[in-house]
Amino acid sequence: MQVEGDVYSFGGKIVKEEGANIGSRYTTDDRPGMMDSSNRGRGSFFYTISLGPIFRIGNAILAAILGLIILHTNPQFLPSLATKLRQHPSLAVLWGMGAIVGIIFVIVFLAITLIGIPLIPLLSLTVIITSLVGSLAVALFVGQSLASNRNWSLQQQFLVGLTILTVLTLIPFFGSLIIFLVNMFGLGVILLWKLGREKPQIAPE
Repeated sequence: MQVEGDVYSFGGKIVKEEGANIGSRYTTDDRPGMMDSSNRGRGSFFYTISLGPIFRIGNAILAAILGLIILHTNPQFLPSLATKLRQHPSLAVLWGMGAIVGIIFVIVFLAITLIGIPLIPLLSLTVIITSLVGSLAVALFVGQSLASNRNWSLQQQFLVGLTILTVLTLIPFFGSLIIFLVNMFGLGVILLWKLGREKPQIAPE
């Protein structure tokens, strides 16, 4: 058997049978090719798992800074949301679930109309900010639930609650559920506070 010209192999090797002649040169590249995509997929999965806690801790630090700023500039805002969540937890869940379903329908509608596609990033950003602020109230609510018999300041209650939620989000697989629930409660309590008719009675510190 005679092969004219050069022969190259990527992701494998060249087997030269007896009696076969290669007219020029042959080169073998043993680097992983397309057939090794499954190995790369497993590697990227574990890489993501290892970086997940880092991102979540970083987000918690940013949330702590933002929450402390809000408590300093507007001391009644987050306590008002936490009180609303304490008084009407079921309504907060309904508002949160309804908002999530509504947001999905709105995004699909905007995508179908094509003209509304540029509005999708703006809507997504609004939802993210709203959920973030609401999640700060959820953290304060958790801290207040633990500090019922302790003389803790609002800042201490908030930081304790945020720490507990952050630790829970670091649990593999279960942490994703915690993130979803916190964001759902946060989004729901913001809407309940903004659109609800009854004003919450803020308990004294």
